[in-house]
Amino acid sequence: LGALAGCMCERSGVINIAIEGQLLLGAFAAAVVASAFGALWLGLIAGSLAGGLLAAVLALFAINFLVDQIILGVVLNVLASGLTGYLYDRILVTNPNLNAALTFNNVKIPLLGDIPIIGPILFDSTIFLYIMYAMIIVVQVGLFSTRWGLRVRAVGEHPTAADTVGIRVLATRYRNVILGGMIAGIGGAYLTVGSVGTFSKDMSSGLGY
Repeated sequence: LGALAGCMCERSGVINIAIEGQLLLGAFAAAVVASAFGALWLGLIAGSLAGGLLAAVLALFAINFLVDQIILGVVLNVLASGLTGYLYDRILVTNPNLNAALTFNNVKIPLLGDIPIIGPILFDSTIFLYIMYAMIIVVQVGLFSTRWGLRVRAVGEHPTAADTVGIRVLATRYRNVILGGMIAGIGGAYLTVGSVGTFSKDMSSGLGY
């Protein structure tokens, strides 16, 4: 999911080094919301939105203010790490009930899940694995078989030429970066509500890189 997020951004011409931060913020938001409301799906949605929020900040500074994208991504990663670490110490340590979410149960696909060796690996897992399958198909088909994808690739490869034929370059980049961040946020939610159920400091452990 993190790789798909990077692909969405790269194809539109924005380098996303902040995937690590998006994973971390998504994991934090998912754990807190799922614990507070007792609803795993709300946690998943919150994680996705948190990733999208950080991506929006990335887009604002990278696209509007033309900040160096590599430096910006590293700064956002540090921000996410510091912010989630601070909130963990100030809120979650003293309120453990906000960091005690359940996790999604495994969903086994009939017949496919019974295939020896690969069945339990590929077709007997949490909803996150199936979301990843769907996202791979959607991103692949979207980028390479639709008008939207053609415009995205045009913006990423030659924005001046895309602009001359009426494609809204900045809007296209904004849209892709935020969508990519939301995908990364789902990956972050997996780290908590899809795996261990609780948030811990810097639990993404470099997976975003």
